[in-house]
Amino acid sequence: MLPALIGISGHEVGAEEEAAIRRWQPAGFILFSRNIDSVEQVRGLTESLRKLCLHHPVIAVDQEGGRVVRTASLGLNLPSPASLARLGSVGGIVELGAVTALALRYLGVNLNFAPVLDICHDPSAANALPGRCWGDNAQDVISRGGVYASNLRRGGVQSCGKHFPGMGRALADPHFSLPVVDLDERELFKTDLLPFLALCPALSSIMSAHIMLPQIDPDYPATLSERVIRGLLRDRLGFRGVVFTDDLCMGAITAQYSPDDAAFLSLRAGCDLPLICHDPFPWLDGLASRLEGLNAYDREDSFKRVEKLSDSLCFPFPEKASLWDSCLRRAEALCDWKLRARRRKAAGAHSLPVRRVPPWIAYPCGTQTRAGSRRDILSDCTNGQAGGLRLLFVLFLSVQEKDTFLLSKGEDMCFSH
Repeated sequence: MLPALIGISGHEVGAEEEAAIRRWQPAGFILFSRNIDSVEQVRGLTESLRKLCLHHPVIAVDQEGGRVVRTASLGLNLPSPASLARLGSVGGIVELGAVTALALRYLGVNLNFAPVLDICHDPSAANALPGRCWGDNAQDVISRGGVYASNLRRGGVQSCGKHFPGMGRALADPHFSLPVVDLDERELFKTDLLPFLALCPALSSIMSAHIMLPQIDPDYPATLSERVIRGLLRDRLGFRGVVFTDDLCMGAITAQYSPDDAAFLSLRAGCDLPLICHDPFPWLDGLASRLEGLNAYDREDSFKRVEKLSDSLCFPFPEKASLWDSCLRRAEALCDWKLRARRRKAAGAHSLPVRRVPPWIAYPCGTQTRAGSRRDILSDCTNGQAGGLRLLFVLFLSVQEKDTFLLSKGEDMCFSH
């Protein structure tokens, strides 16, 4: 299995693409709007990709809501995280996660590159984030992003927090150039790292950011930096899940590196699955030929993490038109509810009752646990290495199981695993 996630050029797998996939056996695939034409076509494409692989591949998509929705051509539109966050209701966030999971799983997608865990420091910044963030402070991002991610998982779709270690302070768009965030580790732990710190026990994967952090690593962007990925994410935060890179075909990376060079450097830094989203096949030979240059123990650990993720991936629902019709109805109802709630809020009325959810305690690594455990990590961080920051968070992660999905009568079977 080649440690890479690759893009496909069109609505179906071409002959050359099929031969390359059979040869290299990439760990997975990412779909874009260019790959989506109809429900039947997408289900056929994802089924073809699974059949070409000797393992259970990751089939991923960016389906955040708002302007980052790949299913618009199918008639499925969803409100943005920022618009739901402004309304202040947990119910809308729960339903967004539930509807997204139902739709993606029906199409054959098993991982969503969401939630965005970046903090919105400047809504007007040209950094590709406006409308995509769950809040302008760490606690809002933790609570809202946590609820969304938990409901994706309950619907059978794995979530991926992004963009580590936080891109909210960037002033440039990494699609075109490399942003510079001039903060040291102490400052990051005070703000931008907090959502990742709190939610990493609940996330199966995290995506790295294409940003330059000169006070941490003056030589490499975060995606390619061993100090950021292995030192900060793996060692300091204790994250044991899969680390994806952001697309290595973005301008922030291609200005200095070829996709295969960047993929190799990201693997050496501690990432598990680099993304090559556009025309990936010319670069797979170069990547495969350089894998022997990686530490054998690191490669084995990475393979185990990817294998564990693969084992957790769900298969699509059986074809049933009523399931997709249910997705469309619920997505439309959610958009209509958002508009009605916004009007009510503008008129001075309460939009919807906010459901109180039980607090969870989140620690810098490991599982959610009772106070008093993880003492070694806490003492390490509070003895000055993380700026004296108390790494205990009251995390509003989930609602009661019976309230998790806003199902209409007869639809509870949609979420059986």
